[in-house]
Amino acid sequence: MDAGRPTIDVLSVEVSTLAHATEDEDKVERAVLSLLPEGLGEGRLKRQRLSGYHKDPLTLITTKIKKRKGATQALRHMIGLLSPLDRERLLEEIEERVDQAGNLYIRLDKQKALKGEGVLVEVGSIRMKFGIRVPHGRLPIEYIKTVVESLIERDATDPDVEEE
Repeated sequence: MDAGRPTIDVLSVEVSTLAHATEDEDKVERAVLSLLPEGLGEGRLKRQRLSGYHKDPLTLITTKIKKRKGATQALRHMIGLLSPLDRERLLEEIEERVDQAGNLYIRLDKQKALKGEGVLVEVGSIRMKFGIRVPHGRLPIEYIKTVVESLIERDATDPDVEEE
């Protein structure tokens, strides 16, 4: 490992989205799975039936990955799906996307995810929450920004790099 690169230790990732009555739940599930490395979310998706404000049927689709290796791969994969513009946007908005507990929040377009693309959005989205271990004494925003920068740099130089 390079001395200048941070240790990337993603503790967990939670993915959630709502499928509206007008949406095909299977397609929404495929969109969620496309944002995770192949095989990582298979068999882990949960559906919960809900009712919207006007009593319209909704389905909450969620998955959670608690193993560090899988969660770290998920963050790397998601960043790899982003366009250069969205990567830049992610870095610019990092203060709004990181909380003091070391969680990174991302919202991605459902329709684009179905096509295998990662596009940052604010609404109508798939929500991803990455729990990142922040070393003692480091500020979460600054540290997570270095993690994201490192992953972007690695993807740009060698998208097939795997880290233990």
